[in-house]
Amino acid sequence: MASETTSPVSVVIDANVVIALCAGEPDKLANAKAKIEEYSGKACNFYAPGVIIAECLFVFCRKLSDGVLTPVEHSSAVLSLMRLMRQIHPPPTGDKSLIERAEEIRGAFGCSRSADGIYLALAEELNAAMSTELVTFDAGMLNQAARSSLRMLVVVLPTV
Repeated sequence: MASETTSPVSVVIDANVVIALCAGEPDKLANAKAKIEEYSGKACNFYAPGVIIAECLFVFCRKLSDGVLTPVEHSSAVLSLMRLMRQIHPPPTGDKSLIERAEEIRGAFGCSRSADGIYLALAEELNAAMSTELVTFDAGMLNQAARSSLRMLVVVLPTV
């Protein structure tokens, strides 16, 4: 659900935002960096489910094999991920607690939306205790949240 909040306490960060930052994706980097700096300036806490690491490493590897990243750029992206993950908290109650709700959120959406359900379940869980936003480049997550009647702000960043 897209409803305006003034200052979130916590932010669930989608893998595509982390990938943009770490791999320097030219169409996304500036918007990702600006939004993360905005949240950091408000002293927000960042969260992500454990699947974020596998998603990022897969995309970095794919970019390397497709020639989008050189071996040096790939190594740099992996190192950036390692540094960035120091600032991102895991789910407070663990990934296991998100499974059932993530599957409910995925619902009628296809299998490709399974990981999104985990991020949305985490944001929902956090939002029950504190103001939470989920930041992503994926407009489909906004649709999933609305269809599941989630009461949190999903911030979809634009690409250039």
